[in-house]
Amino acid sequence: MEYLFILMGGGIGALLRYLSNNFINSSFKINFPLGTFFVNCIGALLIGFFINIFDRYNINIKYKLFTITGFLGGYTTFSAYSLETVQYLSSGNIKQALLNILLNNIACILFVFIGIGINKIIFK
Repeated sequence: MEYLFILMGGGIGALLRYLSNNFINSSFKINFPLGTFFVNCIGALLIGFFINIFDRYNINIKYKLFTITGFLGGYTTFSAYSLETVQYLSSGNIKQALLNILLNNIACILFVFIGIGINKIIFK
């Protein structure tokens, strides 16, 4: 049953990401992925807001799975990365926070290049 809550939240989050991204990018015609930036910022704001509620109150886990794992996971995984970094910083674990920032940013950009390279090899 928990999977159903994640699935429903993820579908709604992914659809909202698509709609938000298209709306922002069509509203502001600039040479920058403003829609993605907007979605990442809003996702980070929402995960910070909701995680505090779920941590403070004894709310059924299915709502946390729907909201955090499903909806925000579908909306943007950047919110999870941001939360994990803040948790490291809040606990005073600066080295882990910096490592998380560096590895996620550098490795993910590198993996995009690797994925493009693999695609070009397979689909010449």
